[in-house]
Amino acid sequence: MKQFLYILPLALSPVMAQVADAKAACTAALDAMKTAQSEDMGSVITAVLDSTGGDEQAYYRLMKEAADAGHPVALLWSARQMLTQLKVQRKDLENAPEAVNMRAALEQAASQGYVPAMVELAHVCGNGIGAPADEDAGMKHLMAACKANSARARAGYLLLSGRLDKGGAASAAVAAELKKNNFYLEEFLAAMIGRHDEEKSRDWMTKAASHGSPGAACTLAFYYLQQGKHALGLEFLKQAAERNHPEALAQLASWTLPEAQLPEGLKDALKPDTEAAIRLFQKAALLGYTPALIPLAGEYHKNPGKYKPERVFELYRMAADAGDPRGGVAFAYSLACGRGCTQDTERGVRILTQLVDAGVPFANMALADLYFNGTGVPADMGKALSALTTAASAGVPQCYTLMAVIAQLGNASRPSEPTRARMYLRMAQERGEMNAQQAYDTMVQQGGWRFIP
Repeated sequence: MKQFLYILPLALSPVMAQVADAKAACTAALDAMKTAQSEDMGSVITAVLDSTGGDEQAYYRLMKEAADAGHPVALLWSARQMLTQLKVQRKDLENAPEAVNMRAALEQAASQGYVPAMVELAHVCGNGIGAPADEDAGMKHLMAACKANSARARAGYLLLSGRLDKGGAASAAVAAELKKNNFYLEEFLAAMIGRHDEEKSRDWMTKAASHGSPGAACTLAFYYLQQGKHALGLEFLKQAAERNHPEALAQLASWTLPEAQLPEGLKDALKPDTEAAIRLFQKAALLGYTPALIPLAGEYHKNPGKYKPERVFELYRMAADAGDPRGGVAFAYSLACGRGCTQDTERGVRILTQLVDAGVPFANMALADLYFNGTGVPADMGKALSALTTAASAGVPQCYTLMAVIAQLGNASRPSEPTRARMYLRMAQERGEMNAQQAYDTMVQQGGWRFIP
């Protein structure tokens, strides 16, 4: 036993070194952000992913540790996480304990001279989050940020003080600020006149993008893509992604997947690369873009040899906590089946039933799977068909194909019914479902179907 104890620290040393390296990389990136008065978390995310081999969960763990230690950048990050959860859970933004804690985190960060926290605190005070609304306190924090040369705060002050010309022409105060290339102000002008003058709005947005705005670059990307100007749209999309705009990162990720259906003008412009796509999805998700969580989980699910089921389940949980209905369904289904977690069918079915009541049709499909296959519940063809019928009537036509499959196969509660199967398949085809016959043949040959294969 003594010999084993001598060997154990040597065996653990690579793991401990990796943890130490990740923490050091995270701390260094946070310190650099504090010094630069930046709020772009892209550098921190990159540092953690690089030092952990792409472990997104390490990012949350290290950020929480940094917030607990009082680092101002991590405190701002933590406050924004709390605010997101408050909004998802629809809690009282003025009096909920979580709102009070969020405000305290911002105050602690602002007291250390971290300017982005001052700007956020101004917003929180003025809107009554964590305490009654106090516009004077909000303007006080905003002016402190202005004195610290925050472009975002200066644009906000011009807006709140009523010194913006609503006609889109630059007043003296606006003109002076625009000389400083304040893209926050340029973005506001673009939005303000957008409905009345598309060309002028686009000009302001282009200026904002040229002065470093990730949001303006992303907006222009989708604008030009919709116009069919694919090369220009892709150029702005890459620009936005390089500036860590989460939606741009996620869109670029989806187009980088080998199976992506690209617009005709982009087929030769993007190289398929699954690992690159995963990295882009990771960054988008860690920047708070919830829609990136499900496709990231899907890529992990395709490669169980590299990504454990527990990691997939955690992404589903995060999406569910963020209020994504797809995440809620996948989370509940995984609970019911015991995928990547301890099986809890009762809780999983309960959550799926709640989602059904909330009008989420995919929850019906997940329930149909459980009842057809008898996963954690007694097999019940009637309940499976009923759930699929409800989903089909809610606008999911492929459910008719699934109904045809289970009618043809039968289960422990009801024998095969070929006549009923042909009827459902005909209904799928009449409703325009693509490749219904092919999908039906494949699933019947495989002997079943799963909501998540």
